[in-house]
This record gives sequence, C-alpha cells and structure tokens, in this order.
Amino acid sequence: MAALLRLAALLAYFVVAHRALSVDSPRLAALALGLLAIIVCIRGLLSLRPRAWLLALAWIAAAWTLAGSRLAMPILLLMPSVFLALACSLFARTLVRGQVPLVMRMVALIEAQPAPELPADIRAYATNVTRLWAGVLGGLSLLNLGLALLITPGGVLERLGIAPPWPLSPEVAATVDTWGIYVPVAATLVGEFIYRQQRFPGRYSGPLDYLRKLARIPREKWADIFH
Repeated sequence: MAALLRLAALLAYFVVAHRALSVDSPRLAALALGLLAIIVCIRGLLSLRPRAWLLALAWIAAAWTLAGSRLAMPILLLMPSVFLALACSLFARTLVRGQVPLVMRMVALIEAQPAPELPADIRAYATNVTRLWAGVLGGLSLLNLGLALLITPGGVLERLGIAPPWPLSPEVAATVDTWGIYVPVAATLVGEFIYRQQRFPGRYSGPLDYLRKLARIPREKWADIFH
C-alpha cells in the first residue's frame, strides 16, 4: 500500500510541478513541494508514527507559506538537482570505510549470499561500479543545478533578482537537459551491463535473464539494502 501511494504521489508531483512551471504559478509550485512530504513520509504516516505526522504537517505548512512567496518557484526549480544529489548520496555514503558498497549489496542480494563471501573480483568490480554511479549522479546534480540557476527567463538567479553570469535560453537548457542528463544515465546503464557480461561471462544469459533474477527478489529485501 505504501509503495502504491508513494508512486501515486510521485506521479502527482511531476504533473503538478510541470504545470506550475508551465503557467508560472507559485501556488502550484507550493502544492508540488507539499506533495513531497507524502512521498517521503508515507510509510510513517500509514503506521501512525507521531514523528512522521509532525514532520509531514510541518513540511506542508512550510510549503503552504511559500505559496505566497517568490521563493516557491526557485525552490521547485532546484528540486531535480536535489533528487540527483540524494541519489548520489545513496551510493557515495556506502563507500565510506567499514560500509558495504551499494552495488555489492545488490549483487549479494541477487546471488543470495553474504557480500563478504562473494569472489574478490566481483567485490572489487561492484565497488568500482558504486563509485561510477556516485560520480555520474553527482555530476548530473551539478549540471542540473547550473541549468536551474542560469536559464533565462525564469531561472533561479533571475527570479531572485540576480543577473545570471552566463544566461542560457530555455531551448539551450532543454537540449543540455536531454543530452547531458538522460543520455548519460542510459549510456551508463547499457554500457555497464554490456561490459559486465564481457567481464564475467556466463553469469547471465542476457538482459531478460538478469531482469528475471531481479524480479524474484522480494521488495522488502530491496528496501533493506539502503539501510
């Protein structure tokens, strides 16, 4: 139930955020920011945890306050870079000494064996892939931040009354957004899988076999690897 409600709130967020940017509406921007409280706190809300309810109510109250402020749109524009930075942190924080790298946790889950028992070459490769994704997502977060700040008209700096040092038109920003963000993510996914099959032949018969192995893993176990 929590996963379905989170997905519904996430879809609603994207629809409302897109509409807010299209019509330049601080009220819709504030509504989109308020929906993030549901996305983040939904599990705690359904479990009736007081802390989750207090956090969600405070978050929604802050978003409601922004509805009449010029800050609502700039904050909404910065959200994609925040999402990418959070995704980067999921990988990067597991590279700290004493932690099990995130991709190694995923491999251990797929192979149904503890991470320390994986072959040494697989553990080293999984660590490097964790570094790869942390670097890619961190770079994309900075790129998206730059686009949000510099786009003219309607960018963050312009909305705050600051002249962008290197203004970008919406057309240029859209092109950079498409080719500089979506393409690298897709290329990293596909390229890493192709290289992995060559580096470790025979582990998967192909992409469908790999996806079947992923599908057999219970959703609850996927959630555990992020803790």
